[in-house]
Amino acid sequence: MTTLEALALILAAAVVTRWWAPAAVATRAERVLESPWIPVLIGIVSAAVASWVWGSLDPVAIVHDEAAYLLQAKIYAGFHWTAPARPLSPFFEQYHVFVTPWLLPKYPPGHAMAMVPGIWLGLPTLMPTLCIGATGSLLYLLARRVSNVYVALLAWLFWLTAPGVLFFLPTYMSESTSAALWLLGWWALLEWRDTGAREWLLLLAACVGWGAITRPLSWLLFAIPVAVVVLPRLVRRRAWSDLGWATLVGLGALAILVLWCLHTTGRPFETPYALYSRVYFPSDVMGFGASNAAPLRHLPEDMQHFNAWVVASHSEYTLARLPANLLARLETIASDMWGTWRVAIVPFALIGLTAMSAELAFALASALVLVLGYLSFGHGPAWSVYYLEIQPVLAFVSALGIWQAIRFVEGATLNLRRTLAAPPSPRPMVGALLVAVLLLPGFAATVQRQRRDKAAWGGYHTAFRNAVRHLVGDRIIVFVRYAPDHSPHMSLITNEPDLDRARVWTVYDYGPEDMRLIRLAPQRIPYLFDETKHLIVRIDTTQLAAELAARDSARAHDVAHAGSAAR
Repeated sequence: MTTLEALALILAAAVVTRWWAPAAVATRAERVLESPWIPVLIGIVSAAVASWVWGSLDPVAIVHDEAAYLLQAKIYAGFHWTAPARPLSPFFEQYHVFVTPWLLPKYPPGHAMAMVPGIWLGLPTLMPTLCIGATGSLLYLLARRVSNVYVALLAWLFWLTAPGVLFFLPTYMSESTSAALWLLGWWALLEWRDTGAREWLLLLAACVGWGAITRPLSWLLFAIPVAVVVLPRLVRRRAWSDLGWATLVGLGALAILVLWCLHTTGRPFETPYALYSRVYFPSDVMGFGASNAAPLRHLPEDMQHFNAWVVASHSEYTLARLPANLLARLETIASDMWGTWRVAIVPFALIGLTAMSAELAFALASALVLVLGYLSFGHGPAWSVYYLEIQPVLAFVSALGIWQAIRFVEGATLNLRRTLAAPPSPRPMVGALLVAVLLLPGFAATVQRQRRDKAAWGGYHTAFRNAVRHLVGDRIIVFVRYAPDHSPHMSLITNEPDLDRARVWTVYDYGPEDMRLIRLAPQRIPYLFDETKHLIVRIDTTQLAAELAARDSARAHDVAHAGSAAR
């Protein structure tokens, strides 16, 4: 489907309903869409689509962050904060993970804790997929609440099939948990605003608290507009006890963060995230420009290249370049929702902004706060994963604009308040349904393309894992020798919490030094993966031992010669 075709179909649906809008169809559709089981069905479909795009119930972790989160969830599944340190730790270095004095991913614990039930069941994608389903249900419920079922249906379809959503949400990264909490928090806020019931305020506080131990910066930014709404109302109502209980709930979640720090870094307010940056990639912090500090730990060659990339990226992120960077980020965020043929939806999204309800103004303000808040952190504009929580807002504005356009063709006003307050006639109801049906081929094509793109993106890791699965041996070590042009963004080195029970150790290749690790685990069959040759071969330990002995002898000779010269 092309942009012009999509635009023509939307306009055709609006025009057709001037002459054909059967009331019976509209009434039956509204009855179905208002039913209590529709949000459940929408959640199931959302989860199923995400799982299909992901491609497997046990997909390989592609991004460094994914592998770290997956390891963290496995550690927590054993009721531990950390796992034992790695022997000869340089072999086991993994991005975003400490390998000594304990095995510990750097990330806050909220998302990994949420993943634990899936780890117990042997379905690591279970909880992220359920969170995606919950996000779809909540989007539909929220949109239906502040507009109508037709806008809600279109908003859900736009969100579920958005290129950025399909690319980033079906992953092990923390955005799946954060996105579900984000909309659940908004639902609780609406309920509390309308009823004043304490339990909804406590649920809102719980969402903020758990979000804060999942994605701290995102949820600090979430809390700012929420506080602007909540605090004045609490003061006017003199609901001091409600404020006290909500504060306790939020602090309870933050107490988990303090425990996490105490059981990892040994300091209540020093996070592993901050410590990791200082030890491994000193420039990977908030602010502008790069740090002059060098890593405190000697890094493998690919991590050295990664650190050089981090330094270069942050060096270019300066106040002078802030406007250009902001524009590039906004373009990517827009592309995540309206990329490819979906550019046809952009004019309708603008129409959706012609007037504001209080709820839409709040959602847009929250989105703006998130985007502006992340200007404090340098990242490539293409890495738009930090803004997935606001994609439902863009989807809703798009759907609302189409609804208003159909009403305008019918002869109604474009004023949003009047549009949503007036009982809908069959024409816009049927028109919205026609838009949903006519765009289904485009939606399906986008989903199919994202599945192919994700499979291609993960092809390198999947091929390696499949090759390792077919190696002979119940216990093996695979030493990884990267090609000279290897991308530092594609790592094959991962860890398991329990080294003894793990079938495979994937570790760095250090030439003859590999023999030291082989001797440490003599029961494991050693293999070498040569990326340049695309081969995995069994290591000849006799030859390797001879090379190591020769190297040790040469080192001893050099030390003796240096000592003699010094005397």
